[in-house]
Amino acid sequence: MLVALNRFDKREFALALAVIVFAVVALLFTYLIMPKIKTFQGVSTTEVTLKKVVESGDLLDTKLAQLQGDIDSLQRRLHGDMASLPEKEIEAYVVGKLQRMSWQNNVQLVGIEPSDGATIESFHEILFRVSLAGDYFDMYQWLREVSSELGFVLIKQYEMKPLDNLAQQPRLSVTLTMATYRALQ
Repeated sequence: MLVALNRFDKREFALALAVIVFAVVALLFTYLIMPKIKTFQGVSTTEVTLKKVVESGDLLDTKLAQLQGDIDSLQRRLHGDMASLPEKEIEAYVVGKLQRMSWQNNVQLVGIEPSDGATIESFHEILFRVSLAGDYFDMYQWLREVSSELGFVLIKQYEMKPLDNLAQQPRLSVTLTMATYRALQ
């Protein structure tokens, strides 16, 4: 082996030794140090992500509460307060609400006749034939309040005629048929 080494001059020997040392260092770096660096980077990325989640946790709770409020608002807009009532209580609930709205809007509630309607696909129709008397603008306000208080209510039939012949503000008689719908169970 010494004979083989004596064939190289000192510069070639030093260069070969430098290449061998560089190769050993490169192998050590690749197989021992690089995996540790990658693991450290992954842990640091996870730590940053977790810190962001902790910081935005309050925002997440606020956002969830806001979304739940939006869902509740849409549910109330679609079904009104009637969604949670049993079917037997709906008529009494609607009559009470219509009477309260009539008092608030200066409209005389002459009569209400609840009846069963048709079954349409997966919904049961409940009809209310309502007779009212009052001023046109009071009636208009009453109808707007019906849609906001009772949720989705459909006016299926509407009839309006004057009660008296006063030129300034004639009182009107209104008869309408309202329909509300419940999902079949």
